[in-house]
Amino acid sequence: MSYAPKLPTVFAATLVAAFSWTVLTPPSNAGNQPDFPSPLSGPGVVPVKKSQQKKIRRGWEELVAGDLIESRKRAARAGQVPPARLLGYQILLTEGQTDVTAELRTFCGQYPGYAAGWMTLSVAAERTGSEMTALEAARQGSQLWTTPPWGDRARDLEQRWVDDRIVQARRLFDAESSDAALAELDAADALNPDRQDSTLLRAEIFFSNGQLAEAENLLEDISGAPDAELLRGQIAENRGDWKSAMDSYSSLPDDYPGRTPALERAQIRWRLTLLPGYARASMVAEQLTRGDLAVVLVSVQPRLETLPGGAVPVMSDIVDHPGQREIITVVRLGIIKADRRGHLFYPKGPADVDTVREALRRSMVLLGLPAPVWCEEPDVVGSACTSIPSPPSGGTIVNAVLDPRSGVGP
Repeated sequence: MSYAPKLPTVFAATLVAAFSWTVLTPPSNAGNQPDFPSPLSGPGVVPVKKSQQKKIRRGWEELVAGDLIESRKRAARAGQVPPARLLGYQILLTEGQTDVTAELRTFCGQYPGYAAGWMTLSVAAERTGSEMTALEAARQGSQLWTTPPWGDRARDLEQRWVDDRIVQARRLFDAESSDAALAELDAADALNPDRQDSTLLRAEIFFSNGQLAEAENLLEDISGAPDAELLRGQIAENRGDWKSAMDSYSSLPDDYPGRTPALERAQIRWRLTLLPGYARASMVAEQLTRGDLAVVLVSVQPRLETLPGGAVPVMSDIVDHPGQREIITVVRLGIIKADRRGHLFYPKGPADVDTVREALRRSMVLLGLPAPVWCEEPDVVGSACTSIPSPPSGGTIVNAVLDPRSGVGP
């Protein structure tokens, strides 16, 4: 009497054990696995009878072996249980049919905890080029099935379709192919719009194209990223907002590459806006005079005034010159020579290219900075040399001192 009620419990335990073995044990010829999982593997498999399990498992083995006719027969004999239906979809995929994505999406909606269903949907969508559906299905499946290899599918797709595209966009941008770079970012953002590295690169591209407002709008969504602060500083510099540029560069970590020269450049530019009118006039002079040259050099690098030098000769023609103090500094340091016999400096005389080059070279040496590397051609714009046009302008001297590309940065 006491033994009979236990029979169903024992039978149920036996069935569970058999089902678990079927789910966890791969087919004997698993070395030729397709790119979707067995319908009897992974979390969320809907329990079926042992006889149905056997048919589905044999059908899967025949699918892997390439015998789709027998595989379909096995699936049909197993009935309309979820694993058999999934096997049927997988047979269609193996045959090359690509119109099963919608049916698989409905199937996964009916059995949302069935990880193998989501993975099969992901594969089907990938084959039809539906990247969004493929990635979303892989994400759903990976949340259920956390172990490799299927638990890694979402990450692998994101690597291919998001990470790799952002890397390629950077390469294209560096190769001056901005439109192609933006196309890569568009494709990546369609799948993951929350990637800061993509947003930052897009802002860089806009900045390089002169779209300052668009770049600033993108940066509003990024906080605490040093690369974003650097770009904010560059945008502020481009606008001539030296105070904001200083704030951005100051927020960079002390060891951030380029922080110090960028900050000093912004500080000097800001200081230049506070200079008296005659100094600002020299800086924008289209044809530099000797007096302008002295004023610009000392205004941009005020440390020159603190350096020791030689005796200052009498120069009768600078008495009423607004840049008298700066002229005395450059003569005292030997940066620009005066006519000691005639007691003249000739402040209104033109500053030719040779005079400018020598004045810049001597200034940099006195300040302990790298001497300029002159471009062989007067109009060369490059990253390794300084070009002085004829006639030299005030802006040329300012840029030669402040532009780190010139080799004479602050």
